[in-house]
Amino acid sequence: MLEVDNLAKRYGDVVALRDLSVRVEEGECLVLLGRNGAGKTTALRCMAGVLLPTAGTVRVDGIDAAEDPTAVRARVGLMPEVPGLYERMSARAYLDHFGAIYDLEPSIRRRRIEELLETFELTDAGDRWLGTFSKGMRQKVALIRATLHRPRLILADEPTSALDPDSARRAWIYLKDLQKSGCALVICTHSMDEAEQLAGDIGIMSGGRALAVGNMVELRRHSGLKPHQEVRELPTLQDIYLAIVDNEGGLHRRELAETRTA
Repeated sequence: MLEVDNLAKRYGDVVALRDLSVRVEEGECLVLLGRNGAGKTTALRCMAGVLLPTAGTVRVDGIDAAEDPTAVRARVGLMPEVPGLYERMSARAYLDHFGAIYDLEPSIRRRRIEELLETFELTDAGDRWLGTFSKGMRQKVALIRATLHRPRLILADEPTSALDPDSARRAWIYLKDLQKSGCALVICTHSMDEAEQLAGDIGIMSGGRALAVGNMVELRRHSGLKPHQEVRELPTLQDIYLAIVDNEGGLHRRELAETRTA
């Protein structure tokens, strides 16, 4: 469904993304973990066909994003971390506008909008201007917009960062249901627990690079961590993430030191 090969993005002398290669099939979920500035958002925007990479290729459903970005965007639902909403439109009017852009029949999109407003407890607020919405409500609308047209690939950047615990739980259940229906998902999140439960593969990113990509068993092996001796518990995803990123940081510092003394 999603094929990314040797993806790179530069802004002048700044390398935002380097040599990223991943695969996500139908019904699979890839979670990207990393600090701010690790390259996660840049990767999502390139995957969605809204940002042209400096090098590498992105294919969605076999379509090259650089050659036919319009066809790729029709198959993708992109949810940015900071949604840009039309503040002088009501939620219903805003979603209806995007439903028309997605070429959904009027009766179908109205029914779909009402279903999703109810799912996210926004039915009573549907006729209010978006400018009056809280940050969490705006994030719910952004998730509805990204999935309104039932895309085959969903790209979500911190989809629950502004949500209260109950709303976040609803959002994760909704995303899991989409995954079960055959959608491919790529999600950036800081929620280690949700990442571990939702993902098939997890990509650990730092400095624009994927330090490791794999399932929990593969990442444990890559990290070199052993079960906690006292209780024989396996290392958690947070343990693994910190070990891999810290190991990479140590390697990078050693490389810099060797370069300076050479």
